[in-house]
Amino acid sequence: MQHQNLLVIMEENKNSHELDAFVKKYVKEIHTESPSKDFTASLMSKIVVEHQKSIFTTSALISKKGWFLILLLVLALIFIPFESPEKSLINFPELDLSFFDKIQLPSFSVSNTVLYAVFFFGLMFMAQVVFLKNHFNKRFK
Repeated sequence: MQHQNLLVIMEENKNSHELDAFVKKYVKEIHTESPSKDFTASLMSKIVVEHQKSIFTTSALISKKGWFLILLLVLALIFIPFESPEKSLINFPELDLSFFDKIQLPSFSVSNTVLYAVFFFGLMFMAQVVFLKNHFNKRFK
């Protein structure tokens, strides 16, 4: 068994030497090429053109005029029906919400320290949002 393994290894070495000699012969025959004189300039101009193609600017999905119109529409839908009860556009059914009076929620008190901590956390969160927004706007310009 060992003799067969040794023969296989020797055969692989023989094939490896033949392949190595073949590769050395053909590598010597290959001529080296040198780039043209303006190779760097032409390459850099192609890179600049490609970079300019990849730059894009983002725009808002809904413009400020669109948001203004949406706000006006929502306000109109809220306030027009309640202006005069006889001429309302949408007739809402009257709901009996007296069952909320029967529900008793457990009362709990929160210390001033917790309220200050929550307020400070919210303030810091908003500051980070503004800071990161400005950071990424500067980074992608």
